[in-house]
Order: sequence, then structure tokens, then C-alpha cells
Amino acid sequence: MAAAVSDRSVLHRDDLSLVLLLSLGLFIPTSLHGEYSLALLAIALLILLTLLLSLFWQHGYRANMLATVSLPIMIILTACTLFASSFRFGWGIFAQFGILAIVFALDLRDLQPGRLVIRTFSVVNVLLIAWGVAIVLGIESVSQLTQSWYAQFYPELVPAMLGLHKPVLSFGAHSLAGFFIYLLFWFNWEEYKTKRSSLALTFALCEVALLLALTSFTSLALALLALSQLGCWLSKRSRRAFALSIAAMCVTVLLAGRVLADQLDQFRENAPQIMGALLNSDVSGPLARYGEQGDLRESVAYLREHPFSPVGSTTAPFLFLADSGPVEYLLRGSVPLLLLIYAGLYAFLRHNTPSRRYALTLFLVFLAFELGFEALTYFRTLFLLPFFAAYLKHCVGANSSPLCQPRSISLL
Repeated sequence: MAAAVSDRSVLHRDDLSLVLLLSLGLFIPTSLHGEYSLALLAIALLILLTLLLSLFWQHGYRANMLATVSLPIMIILTACTLFASSFRFGWGIFAQFGILAIVFALDLRDLQPGRLVIRTFSVVNVLLIAWGVAIVLGIESVSQLTQSWYAQFYPELVPAMLGLHKPVLSFGAHSLAGFFIYLLFWFNWEEYKTKRSSLALTFALCEVALLLALTSFTSLALALLALSQLGCWLSKRSRRAFALSIAAMCVTVLLAGRVLADQLDQFRENAPQIMGALLNSDVSGPLARYGEQGDLRESVAYLREHPFSPVGSTTAPFLFLADSGPVEYLLRGSVPLLLLIYAGLYAFLRHNTPSRRYALTLFLVFLAFELGFEALTYFRTLFLLPFFAAYLKHCVGANSSPLCQPRSISLL
């Protein structure tokens, strides 16, 4: 009896931890009255560290990951910081890499989401979809709330996104919003494929609509990927569901007609420049960040001129790192840090998700996105990574194993 009570207590604590990781990861504010707040970031990281230590206490850690990945990450970062003493130390940078190292060492194989977690995930989907629709429709009160509590990166960013009716939600930038909305779509889609949940399918379709409404290079690429997944799977298994999904997409396009029309007008006006951006990295667009005129030009130049002088956790005015994960890791700890970060990510996903297929899918999605935006040390990612690893077990079935996964679940 005592053992049963103890098990229920552990499960209750696990559910509470997962609910907090999800809710705070998506909704904790980043600004006060439109001003980005470092104090709120510090509070968020402190709460996150407490939750991670709780998971460490309940489920333990992987000693080999701690010794071969997590500790080396921090040793390299610390050593590079000491050698780069001419720059200003960034406590937030050091804390975020430290928390990422802790996440990599977590052992979450026994962590199963309970009913509270599953219901919370559904509520979160409803809230995010309603929030996105309100922004697309231009509801002023929602836009004001978003601008007041979720300003990020630089002051003009969120007002500009809201002015274009882009459902950036709590992520500030349309690229980040597209990335996380796609991940939510994927989780709901996997749940629908294995459990035939009509609610999960509804969430997935709505999240595809939000991707289309974001109308950025990232979101449209991810929307195309999502639509390809929907079409390929449904056309083989249910013509009726396939037809309904096409009808839902048509309704979505009609409802978002004003926004899409504005974007199409802008596209026609700027078509020559857009094509040039895609073909010439020195102009603008997705490849411009790595070109001679791109945002990362000074960072790339520093990396080229000082290949053996990484900056660690320090900051400098001329180093702009937000637009590329690989460039940031190379600048902060050279090739060893780059390899440790991505090896740690894959090892964490492979150990804690139900199969190699799911681990590889998430790894490739993160890797592709990081080529255009540094995401792994973003504080919301640090909240959501453990949650994603645990919740995927529910999406594909509690008793899933690498040997019993249906072949139809392949994503890429």
C-alpha cells in the first residue's frame, strides 16, 4: 500500500512538472508594458532550473551523457570565456547553455504523461489557436496584450508582426512562431495517426492554417511540409478525410483572404528582389544572413579571422548571433562545442523518445531551423524539449517501442 501511494505521488509530481514546463514554456511573459525584461527572463530560467532539478531527483540522469557531453560543454564554454576577457560576460548566455547541458543529461524514459498533462495539452492548443485567430482578425485587445506582455528581441518587432496580422503568439518573431506551431502540428498529427483522435486532427488542421497566416519563408516551408504529410497519408488511407482536409484548407484560405491578398500584392511588387534574394546571398532573404551584406557578416568575418579565439559566454556589439545556431556555437566554443551541442541533442532525443524514427525527425527539424535561427538555447525551447520528449510517448501509444512502431508513421 505504501509503495502504491508513493507511486501515485511520483506520478502526481511528474504531471505537475510537465504541465508547468508546457504552460510556462509557451505563456510566461517576456516583457512589461512592451519593454523586454531581463528580470522576467531570470525568473523564467530560475523556475526552469527548479523543474529540471526535480526531474533529476525523480528520474535520475545519464552518467555517460553527463561525462561526455554536458560537462564538456560547460568546460569548453568556461575556458573560452576566460580567454575572451576583453568582452563583456553574459550571465544569461552562460545560464542558458548550462540549462541546455542539464536537459541533455536527463533520463526521461520512465516519464509518462498522465491525464492532467494530456488535458492541459488540449487546452493549450485551444488557447494558442484562438490567440492566433484573434491576431489574424485584428482584435485590438488581443494585439495590445501580445505587444504588452510578449515583446522580444527589439522594440519594433512585435508591433510590426501584429501590424501585418501575423499570429506570432508568444514567440515574437514569425520564424520562431512557425517553428513551434509546426511542432505542435506534428505532435497532434502523430496522435491522430495512431489514435484516430478527431480533436487532434482538428488541432493539426488549425495549426496548418496558422502557419499559412504567418506568411514567412519559414512558415510557408513548414506549411508545405505539413500539407505534404497530410496529403500523402490521408490519400492512402481515407479519401473522405482527405477531401475534408482539402475543404478545411479552402475555408482557411477564404477566411484569411485579406492577409493573403496583402502578402500577394507585396510579393508581386517585390518579385524581382525576392528572386534575387533567393539566388544571391549578398542581397537579402533566407541566404542573406551568411552573405557579405547579411546580418551575420561581422560574426562570420570574426570567425574567419579568429578561428581559434572563441568568445565563450561573452558578448560584443559587433557579434550578431541570433540568425544561426551553427555560427553561434562556432563563435562560442569552436568546432568542439558545435559537435557536442548537436550530438547531445540527438542523443537526448534518441534515448528519451519512443524510437529512432521520432528522434531523427525532431533532430532534423531542429537542425534545419537552426540554420536560419538559433533555437536550442532559446528559453522557451529549454522548457519544451523535456515536455516534447515525454509527451511523444502519449502521441504514439504508452506501450510503444522501436520494434513495434507502424511504418506509416514516418515523417520525412
